[in-house]
Amino acid sequence: MKRITPLLTLLTGAGTAAVLFAMSAQAAPRTVQPTAAATPSASATAPPDAPSAPPADPTGQPPAQPSEQRGRPGAPTTAPAAPATPAAPVTGNWTGRLDSGATIAVTATKGTAVAYVCDGRRLEIWLRGTAADGRLKLTGKKGATLTATIGDGDVTGELVVGDKRWRFTAKAAATPAPVLYRATAQTRRAGVDGGWIMLPDGSQIGVLTRDGSPAPAPPLDPAFGTTIVDGSTVAAEPVAADPGTAE
Repeated sequence: MKRITPLLTLLTGAGTAAVLFAMSAQAAPRTVQPTAAATPSASATAPPDAPSAPPADPTGQPPAQPSEQRGRPGAPTTAPAAPATPAAPVTGNWTGRLDSGATIAVTATKGTAVAYVCDGRRLEIWLRGTAADGRLKLTGKKGATLTATIGDGDVTGELVVGDKRWRFTAKAAATPAPVLYRATAQTRRAGVDGGWIMLPDGSQIGVLTRDGSPAPAPPLDPAFGTTIVDGSTVAAEPVAADPGTAE
């Protein structure tokens, strides 16, 4: 009997402990395992796309910037070219001699120039061209050319005909009176041509050509612009940078 009593006590304690554990388990709240929240769609959560950057220039230069105000062109990259300065025309009269001994007269009017060279016997050359910016550039028959510089009242230059070259110097006329005369167009159409140079000392020199034959020109009366050839009157007029035909 004494041995059974401790065993009953032990069993009774174990049963009581089991009952208490069961009651404690029922009284404790259930632990609910959290479930993963539904993943929102990418379209609902993704932020709006940032503006894409322009593609890089392969040359490494920064992109061109628009003008500050719409409708206004951007600043010019280069300054506009300055307009060319027009050539200064020349007006004047000059007479002189070539180093061959021939006489030359040059007359220029507002940039157009005429020159006449003669030896008073057979040789004569007419040339026509420009007189601007202190330079003369004239041409005549058979490839004749005259180039010269105008300065300090003198004209100095060179006449070239074929393989021949002559230097010359001509002085400016002291008065505005014409220094060069030529037979009128009507006279030339009749087969008579002639040129006269009025020299500063009052003398004159020229060549008169009739039917293709040159000869010393008879004296010309500048007051009337006439001379007499074999009893016939030959008319001439001042050359005002237009000798009719520069030849």
